[in-house]
Amino acid sequence: MPKQVDSRLVLGFESSDDAAVIELDEHRYLINTVDFFTPIYNDPYVFGQIASANALSDIYAMGGTVLNCLNILSFPSEVDEKVISEILRGAYDKVIEANGVIAGGHTISTDHIIYGLSVNGFVEKSKLKTNSGAFPNQKLILTKKLGTGIYAKEINLNKDASDCQEVITSMITLNKKASEIMHKYRVSAVTDVTGFGLIGHLCEIAQASNVSITVYMDTLPLFDRTRELALIYPNGGMKRNFSHFGKHVQIDERINTQANINILFDPQTSGGLLIVIDNNDAEELLNELHNEGINAARIIGETDILTDKFIKVK
Repeated sequence: MPKQVDSRLVLGFESSDDAAVIELDEHRYLINTVDFFTPIYNDPYVFGQIASANALSDIYAMGGTVLNCLNILSFPSEVDEKVISEILRGAYDKVIEANGVIAGGHTISTDHIIYGLSVNGFVEKSKLKTNSGAFPNQKLILTKKLGTGIYAKEINLNKDASDCQEVITSMITLNKKASEIMHKYRVSAVTDVTGFGLIGHLCEIAQASNVSITVYMDTLPLFDRTRELALIYPNGGMKRNFSHFGKHVQIDERINTQANINILFDPQTSGGLLIVIDNNDAEELLNELHNEGINAARIIGETDILTDKFIKVK
């Protein structure tokens, strides 16, 4: 599609950023995003929470505050209305937690359930974060554990297991607090890790910022059985991500295993923020995240001058 030019449009789809950004007034930008998918968990209330947290995350990745949302919902006519009510109630509770408001929406009839949100937020111009601000010799912090795509089947089969509950809790946790904390530090680029997996979103930062990124495999925060389940539950998303982004990645031969590849390219649902920060601020930000209960946060790598590959995994 041709690029549409408008003096008010600050960010569109050309930079693969998390949301569209429109100039609102002299001091603020309007942030607009949309996300929806089919149920990944068989409890409709929890699914509504997950879908809502996932859609809201793009606002936080841009450094913004949630304003209002619209429901996007499709379902078969034979579905029990209580199921639909619980999905909407789960989303409502998360939007309330985000200090936002659901102002309506739209429904259609389909042969399966789809739910998500269109979300508006705003951000002070000086606080806008994008994926294009990274420069060499910075650290990367990831705020949530990896493996939600790998666990997608397991959380429905073994939902009472402690590690499965941890995965669910992670997916329904807003990135609001992490976003608020990062504004205190010299953060130059941010994105959230969702459908393109860790490598896909790292590639977007590297390409938009014209840098290379080194990731250290043994520093990645993983759920307890992410590595074990990575070979049991490969999914189509990780294969598509590998096909699209694999050419930009160099994996050290000592760790170039199928399990590691599956983890790196696993599509995430409601994943954490990926924060690029000045070296001198990285440990302090990490400590504050931990002190505020974001215990999964880890320094996972660093940026460098651009080489022949956007991403190197060691």
